[in-house]
Amino acid sequence: MPTKQFIIKTLSLALLVPSTLAFCQESAESEPSWVGVIANDAAVRCGANDSYYSVAAAKKGDLVLVLGKRQDWMRIATSGNVFEQSVGYIKHPTSEVGVFEIKDGVGIAKSDIEVLAKNIESDELYRSWRPVSRLQNGEQIGVVNTTTTEPGTLHREAYVVHTVWLPETSIVWVSSSNIVRANEKQTAMFYGVDFDESTGSAPVTPVAPIEPEDCEDIFVDDYIGEDVVAETKNTITLQPLSLVELEATWDKMATEPVMGAEVMQVRDMYAELLSKNSEDLVIQQIATNRIQQLQVWAGLQEQRRRIIWLRDKLARGSEDVSEYRSVISMYGDYVLVGTLALSNTFDGRLRPFMYRIQDAKSGRTLGYLPENEDLELASLVGQSVGVVGKNQWNPNWRVNVVQAARFDILSPTTATVTPDIQ
Repeated sequence: MPTKQFIIKTLSLALLVPSTLAFCQESAESEPSWVGVIANDAAVRCGANDSYYSVAAAKKGDLVLVLGKRQDWMRIATSGNVFEQSVGYIKHPTSEVGVFEIKDGVGIAKSDIEVLAKNIESDELYRSWRPVSRLQNGEQIGVVNTTTTEPGTLHREAYVVHTVWLPETSIVWVSSSNIVRANEKQTAMFYGVDFDESTGSAPVTPVAPIEPEDCEDIFVDDYIGEDVVAETKNTITLQPLSLVELEATWDKMATEPVMGAEVMQVRDMYAELLSKNSEDLVIQQIATNRIQQLQVWAGLQEQRRRIIWLRDKLARGSEDVSEYRSVISMYGDYVLVGTLALSNTFDGRLRPFMYRIQDAKSGRTLGYLPENEDLELASLVGQSVGVVGKNQWNPNWRVNVVQAARFDILSPTTATVTPDIQ
């Protein structure tokens, strides 16, 4: 079986290695990336808070690559010796084996798929719920082993679980109090570059420099969504997760149409609450039951999406081709087209306030729009709109967040959604 050293070094982004130690100039927060030294033994966590579980243990003197900062936490990449043995999970229903293929110990993503960080304090799968990276279609990853779970635990159906080597481009967090900036010699050591003691510099190595567009792809596209909803100077403080608040969110969501319900977002919150309160038997029982219910709900949504997709496919096949091309051309500039609606999960309490765009036919949520003083979104709730901008995956909240440059009202009539059968 190929080792992690071989697989990761050959398959991950070699662009993280600089040619002159003057590496990529822009991170997700418009600051240069830099090598840090762990000042004290520290837990490396899957989120920017002590409540998130540990994915690795960094020792005093360890070197890490710092990509940015959020409040009192440093965002770091999972590259370097600290993460040499770090693993994660890729899982999918047994009925969807085509989304991930394995050949000679190497897995190939056949669609976009998340990598969950392993909780180093537990081998129970439900305690490792936080995604820290996202494989794109065609990307490869080293596979350690594969198992199949029995139905009836956290999922109604059987799941295939692949234990994989954690990609070096995954994002994890360390408290800023435990990191100091490395000197030039330590930086050279991190990148495996010789350091000249007499001149105090590292020689140029024959590695292709990072182009600006590559820099943007690595540090901006994947993570800027998190900064869109990050706290700012004038932000409000979100309330901590509690069973009472989550049950209130559940009650609101239960009144929504099946396809319009924000099922996965609520499921993630229950999973987070369960992880933080594993000793509370009441929370454990209620949260586990809710997660199972939401998983069933998510399966129902997926079935209906497939039915709608097949119906649309048949309709497209029978329609006039020129008319179809005309429609595509009309909406070609928009990253999202749908109905502007309020969110039951991103309501400014447990999650930052954002509007959502729902598919006009199915009602499912396509993406989210952060509140913007320049756009009078509140008065347009229920309208059919087309949004121009950049649709980016937010790994922190696991949703698509749109940085809107502008939006157009596609229909002046306020939309009404017929309630679905629960």
